Amino acid sequence: MLIKNTVMVNKSGSDREHERLKLVRFLLETEFDKKKEFQDIVELAASLCEKPVALITLLDEHHNWIKVRIGVDHEVMPHETSFCRYAIDEDELMIVPDATKDLRFHENVLVKFDPGVRFYAGVPLALNNGYKLGTLCLFDLKPNDLSEIQKTALTVLARQVVFMLELEIRDKLLKKQMDEIQSKNESLVKIAYIQSHDIRQPLTTIMALVSLVKNGYQEVDEEWIAMMS
Repeated sequence: MLIKNTVMVNKSGSDREHERLKLVRFLLETEFDKKKEFQDIVELAASLCEKPVALITLLDEHHNWIKVRIGVDHEVMPHETSFCRYAIDEDELMIVPDATKDLRFHENVLVKFDPGVRFYAGVPLALNNGYKLGTLCLFDLKPNDLSEIQKTALTVLARQVVFMLELEIRDKLLKKQMDEIQSKNESLVKIAYIQSHDIRQPLTTIMALVSLVKNGYQEVDEEWIAMMS
């Protein structure tokens, strides 16, 4: 199973990253981003927090996938320019009031050049098993901050995204399992048909012999029986 309810603390860092990437790739193969409920969340986040850009992102080892968005057209960004790769290392909301004054970002091309990002806020999307797949995040082109109410709102919305993503994963896993069961059932039907045919064949031969005897053919030699079997 891809989802478990407890954090797997016995796994090494590389093993956990491997499992995290499996979950990210699994979600990238779905079309969850086309569901209106996810779009509603980013629009609500942008409105409540009064920021022009709100995103739901997923991060693999090479890319920052922008799956649901308002305020930008990009669908993917390089991992090295991602603000979100820092946010998923946190356990709660990460805020960058002014990226030009933050040593992690002041040389970032998104800060130094177009579009000139200044403000960032991101909440890691951490599943119940502890894996952080991406963020619900905000951007602004001017230095900014969030009020306490806005911080709470963004965090609550991120929890809702996590809940919906876990439902999405479970739904896809269930469908996959049902497809596998159906495939196995179809195979069993084919096997049963073949076995039934194999069983009927000698019975047909026996019935033919019985019919011959009943109709007065008393001498049925071994060669003829071999031909019938």
